[in-house]
Amino acid sequence: MSRNLWIALLSAAATLLWCFKDYTYGITFMMGAAAVGCVGLAFVLFLTRPFKSPKMQHLARRLLSLLLCLVLLGCLSVVWIEALIFRGAKGDPSDDADLLVVLGAGLNGLEPSAVLTSRLQVTYDYMVDHPKSIAILTGSQGYNELRTEASAMAEYLIKQGIPSDRLILEEEAHNTAQNIKYSVAFMEQLGLEDCTVMVVSNEFHLYRAERIFERYDMDVYSLPAPTPKIGLIPINSYAREYCSVVVMYVKDALGIDE
Repeated sequence: MSRNLWIALLSAAATLLWCFKDYTYGITFMMGAAAVGCVGLAFVLFLTRPFKSPKMQHLARRLLSLLLCLVLLGCLSVVWIEALIFRGAKGDPSDDADLLVVLGAGLNGLEPSAVLTSRLQVTYDYMVDHPKSIAILTGSQGYNELRTEASAMAEYLIKQGIPSDRLILEEEAHNTAQNIKYSVAFMEQLGLEDCTVMVVSNEFHLYRAERIFERYDMDVYSLPAPTPKIGLIPINSYAREYCSVVVMYVKDALGIDE
Protein backbone atom coordinates (compact mmCIF):
# COMPACT_ATOMS: atom_id res chain seq x y z
CA MET A 1 0.00 0.00 0.00
CA SER A 2 1.43 3.36 -1.00
CA ARG A 3 2.43 6.04 1.47
CA ASN A 4 -0.11 8.46 0.02
CA LEU A 5 -2.92 5.95 0.49
CA TRP A 6 -1.92 5.42 4.13
CA ILE A 7 -1.94 9.19 4.66
CA ALA A 8 -5.42 9.42 3.15
CA LEU A 9 -6.73 6.54 5.28
CA LEU A 10 -5.26 7.98 8.47
CA SER A 11 -6.73 11.40 7.67
CA ALA A 12 -10.15 9.84 7.06
CA ALA A 13 -9.92 7.85 10.31
CA ALA A 14 -8.99 11.00 12.23
CA THR A 15 -11.98 12.83 10.78
CA LEU A 16 -14.41 10.03 11.70
CA LEU A 17 -13.02 9.62 15.20
CA TRP A 18 -13.25 13.35 15.87
CA CYS A 19 -16.76 13.71 14.45
CA PHE A 20 -18.18 10.81 16.47
CA LYS A 21 -16.27 11.26 19.74
CA ASP A 22 -19.11 13.18 21.40
CA TYR A 23 -21.51 10.30 20.74
CA THR A 24 -19.55 7.82 22.83
CA TYR A 25 -19.89 7.41 26.59
CA GLY A 26 -16.81 6.85 28.69
CA ILE A 27 -14.25 7.02 25.86
CA THR A 28 -14.79 10.51 24.45
CA PHE A 29 -11.29 11.67 25.33
CA MET A 30 -9.70 8.51 23.97
CA MET A 31 -11.56 8.95 20.69
CA GLY A 32 -10.23 12.51 20.42
CA ALA A 33 -6.72 11.37 21.34
CA ALA A 34 -6.88 8.63 18.73
CA ALA A 35 -7.90 11.23 16.13
CA VAL A 36 -4.90 13.39 17.03
CA GLY A 37 -2.70 10.28 16.90
CA CYS A 38 -3.89 9.47 13.39
CA VAL A 39 -3.07 13.00 12.29
CA GLY A 40 0.38 12.67 13.85
CA LEU A 41 1.08 9.38 12.07
CA ALA A 42 -0.07 10.86 8.78
CA PHE A 43 2.30 13.78 9.32
CA VAL A 44 5.19 11.43 10.08
CA LEU A 45 4.48 9.47 6.89
CA PHE A 46 4.45 12.75 4.98
CA LEU A 47 7.83 13.72 6.43
CA THR A 48 9.34 10.37 5.39
CA ARG A 49 8.50 10.92 1.74
CA PRO A 50 11.51 10.94 -0.64
CA PHE A 51 11.62 14.71 -1.19
CA LYS A 52 13.59 15.79 -4.23
CA SER A 53 14.73 19.08 -2.73
CA PRO A 54 17.73 18.80 -0.34
CA LYS A 55 16.25 21.67 1.68
CA MET A 56 13.00 19.77 2.15
CA GLN A 57 14.89 16.61 3.11
CA HIS A 58 16.85 18.56 5.72
CA LEU A 59 13.68 20.20 7.06
CA ALA A 60 11.90 16.85 7.23
CA ARG A 61 14.76 15.30 9.23
CA ARG A 62 14.75 18.26 11.62
CA LEU A 63 11.01 17.99 12.13
CA LEU A 64 11.22 14.23 12.70
CA SER A 65 13.95 14.76 15.30
CA LEU A 66 11.84 17.41 17.01
CA LEU A 67 8.81 15.11 17.05
CA LEU A 68 10.88 12.30 18.56
CA CYS A 69 12.12 14.61 21.33
CA LEU A 70 8.58 15.77 22.04
CA VAL A 71 7.34 12.17 22.22
CA LEU A 72 10.12 11.23 24.66
CA LEU A 73 9.41 14.27 26.84
CA GLY A 74 5.72 13.46 26.68
CA CYS A 75 6.33 9.90 27.86
CA LEU A 76 8.41 11.13 30.79
CA SER A 77 5.75 13.68 31.74
CA VAL A 78 3.04 11.00 31.61
CA VAL A 79 4.95 8.85 34.12
CA TRP A 80 5.58 11.80 36.44
CA ILE A 81 2.08 13.30 36.33
CA GLU A 82 0.24 9.99 36.53
CA ALA A 83 2.32 9.18 39.61
CA LEU A 84 1.07 12.41 41.21
CA ILE A 85 -2.51 11.60 40.21
CA PHE A 86 -2.33 8.08 41.65
CA ARG A 87 -0.71 9.39 44.84
CA GLY A 88 -3.61 11.80 45.31
CA ALA A 89 -6.23 9.16 44.56
CA LYS A 90 -6.42 8.01 48.19
CA GLY A 91 -7.65 11.43 49.21
CA ASP A 92 -7.43 12.94 52.66
CA PRO A 93 -10.90 12.55 54.20
CA SER A 94 -11.99 14.32 57.35
CA ASP A 95 -14.47 13.00 59.87
CA ASP A 96 -15.70 16.45 60.88
CA ALA A 97 -16.06 18.48 57.65
CA ASP A 98 -18.68 21.22 57.86
CA LEU A 99 -18.89 21.85 54.12
CA LEU A 100 -18.56 19.51 51.16
CA VAL A 101 -17.75 20.86 47.70
CA VAL A 102 -19.04 18.28 45.24
CA LEU A 103 -17.55 18.72 41.78
CA GLY A 104 -19.83 18.19 38.81
CA ALA A 105 -19.42 15.71 35.95
CA GLY A 106 -21.36 14.76 32.85
CA LEU A 107 -25.00 13.77 32.64
CA ASN A 108 -26.76 11.02 30.69
CA GLY A 109 -29.83 12.87 29.51
CA LEU A 110 -31.35 14.27 32.68
CA GLU A 111 -29.64 11.84 35.04
CA PRO A 112 -26.13 11.83 36.54
CA SER A 113 -23.60 9.70 34.68
CA ALA A 114 -21.92 6.74 36.38
CA VAL A 115 -18.95 8.93 37.29
CA LEU A 116 -21.15 11.61 38.85
CA THR A 117 -23.37 9.05 40.58
CA SER A 118 -20.29 7.68 42.31
CA ARG A 119 -19.49 11.15 43.66
CA LEU A 120 -23.07 11.66 44.81
CA GLN A 121 -23.24 8.32 46.59
CA VAL A 122 -20.21 9.04 48.79
CA THR A 123 -21.63 12.54 49.39
CA TYR A 124 -24.94 11.04 50.50
CA ASP A 125 -23.23 8.56 52.81
CA TYR A 126 -21.18 11.31 54.43
CA MET A 127 -24.11 13.68 54.87
CA VAL A 128 -26.20 10.94 56.46
CA ASP A 129 -23.40 10.17 58.92
CA HIS A 130 -22.82 13.91 59.55
CA PRO A 131 -26.28 15.53 59.75
CA LYS A 132 -24.89 19.03 60.37
CA SER A 133 -22.83 19.10 57.20
CA ILE A 134 -23.90 21.02 54.10
CA ALA A 135 -22.79 20.74 50.48
CA ILE A 136 -22.10 23.02 47.55
CA LEU A 137 -23.06 21.23 44.33
CA THR A 138 -21.21 22.82 41.43
CA GLY A 139 -21.65 22.39 37.69
CA SER A 140 -23.35 24.25 34.84
CA GLN A 141 -25.20 22.93 31.77
CA GLY A 142 -22.77 21.63 29.17
CA TYR A 143 -23.36 22.11 25.45
CA ASN A 144 -24.58 18.49 25.17
CA GLU A 145 -26.54 18.40 28.43
CA LEU A 146 -30.26 18.98 29.05
CA ARG A 147 -29.93 20.64 32.45
CA THR A 148 -27.30 21.92 34.85
CA GLU A 149 -25.19 19.31 36.58
CA ALA A 150 -25.85 21.01 39.92
CA SER A 151 -29.64 20.64 39.55
CA ALA A 152 -29.30 16.95 38.63
CA MET A 153 -27.03 16.44 41.65
CA ALA A 154 -29.49 18.16 43.97
CA GLU A 155 -32.40 16.11 42.65
CA TYR A 156 -30.47 12.88 43.21
CA LEU A 157 -29.59 13.74 46.81
CA ILE A 158 -33.08 15.03 47.65
CA LYS A 159 -34.63 11.82 46.31
CA GLN A 160 -32.25 9.92 48.59
CA GLY A 161 -33.55 11.91 51.56
CA ILE A 162 -31.11 14.81 51.99
CA PRO A 163 -33.07 18.02 52.83
CA SER A 164 -32.82 20.73 50.19
CA ASP A 165 -31.81 23.32 52.81
CA ARG A 166 -28.51 21.46 53.23
CA LEU A 167 -27.67 21.91 49.55
CA ILE A 168 -26.25 25.00 47.84
CA LEU A 169 -26.34 25.01 44.03
CA GLU A 170 -23.62 26.66 41.97
CA GLU A 171 -24.77 26.49 38.33
CA GLU A 172 -22.31 28.67 36.41
CA ALA A 173 -19.03 26.73 36.42
CA HIS A 174 -17.96 25.04 33.17
CA ASN A 175 -14.76 23.34 34.35
CA THR A 176 -12.97 22.24 37.50
CA ALA A 177 -11.14 25.54 38.00
CA GLN A 178 -14.44 27.43 37.81
CA ASN A 179 -16.15 24.83 40.05
CA ILE A 180 -13.68 25.71 42.77
CA LYS A 181 -13.41 29.44 42.06
CA TYR A 182 -17.17 29.98 42.17
CA SER A 183 -17.58 27.69 45.18
CA VAL A 184 -15.00 29.74 47.08
CA ALA A 185 -16.96 32.87 46.11
CA PHE A 186 -20.11 31.28 47.56
CA MET A 187 -18.26 30.53 50.79
CA GLU A 188 -17.21 34.16 51.09
CA GLN A 189 -20.72 35.43 50.35
CA LEU A 190 -22.30 33.11 52.91
CA GLY A 191 -19.59 33.52 55.54
CA LEU A 192 -18.48 29.90 55.27
CA GLU A 193 -14.79 30.50 54.61
CA ASP A 194 -13.86 29.43 58.16
CA CYS A 195 -15.60 26.07 57.81
CA THR A 196 -13.74 22.78 57.55
CA VAL A 197 -14.01 22.13 53.82
CA MET A 198 -13.76 18.80 52.01
CA VAL A 199 -13.82 18.43 48.23
CA VAL A 200 -15.63 15.39 46.80
CA SER A 201 -14.71 13.86 43.47
CA ASN A 202 -13.48 10.66 41.86
CA GLU A 203 -10.07 9.32 42.77
CA PHE A 204 -8.37 10.45 39.57
CA HIS A 205 -9.60 14.03 40.06
CA LEU A 206 -8.46 14.77 43.60
CA TYR A 207 -4.84 15.76 42.99
CA ARG A 208 -5.86 18.54 40.61
CA ALA A 209 -8.79 19.66 42.75
CA GLU A 210 -6.61 20.09 45.84
CA ARG A 211 -3.97 21.94 43.83
CA ILE A 212 -6.57 24.41 42.51
CA PHE A 213 -7.86 25.08 46.02
CA GLU A 214 -4.30 26.07 46.91
CA ARG A 215 -4.66 29.06 44.54
CA TYR A 216 -7.03 30.51 47.15
CA ASP A 217 -4.76 29.65 50.08
CA MET A 218 -7.13 26.89 51.13
CA ASP A 219 -5.88 23.59 52.52
CA VAL A 220 -8.89 21.33 52.08
CA TYR A 221 -9.62 17.71 52.87
CA SER A 222 -10.65 15.38 50.05
CA LEU A 223 -13.13 12.52 49.87
CA PRO A 224 -12.51 10.01 47.06
CA ALA A 225 -15.34 8.42 45.11
CA PRO A 226 -14.61 5.15 43.30
CA THR A 227 -14.03 5.40 39.57
CA PRO A 228 -16.70 3.24 37.87
CA LYS A 229 -15.20 0.04 36.46
CA ILE A 230 -17.29 0.22 33.31
CA GLY A 231 -15.62 -0.51 30.00
CA LEU A 232 -12.76 1.88 29.32
CA ILE A 233 -13.95 4.60 31.73
CA PRO A 234 -10.97 4.21 34.12
CA ILE A 235 -8.39 4.41 31.31
CA ASN A 236 -10.22 7.29 29.65
CA SER A 237 -10.49 9.16 32.96
CA TYR A 238 -6.83 8.87 33.93
CA ALA A 239 -5.64 9.69 30.40
CA ARG A 240 -7.87 12.76 30.25
CA GLU A 241 -6.76 13.84 33.70
CA TYR A 242 -3.12 13.82 32.61
CA CYS A 243 -3.92 16.44 29.96
CA SER A 244 -6.03 18.44 32.43
CA VAL A 245 -3.14 18.56 34.90
CA VAL A 246 -0.80 19.78 32.15
CA VAL A 247 -3.31 22.54 31.32
CA MET A 248 -3.52 23.41 35.03
CA TYR A 249 0.26 23.81 35.22
CA VAL A 250 0.23 26.07 32.15
CA LYS A 251 -2.57 28.21 33.61
CA ASP A 252 -0.73 28.45 36.93
CA ALA A 253 2.39 29.63 35.10
CA LEU A 254 0.35 32.25 33.22
CA GLY A 255 -1.67 33.35 36.27
CA ILE A 256 -4.99 32.17 34.81
CA ASP A 257 -7.50 30.99 37.44
CA GLU A 258 -10.24 29.62 35.16
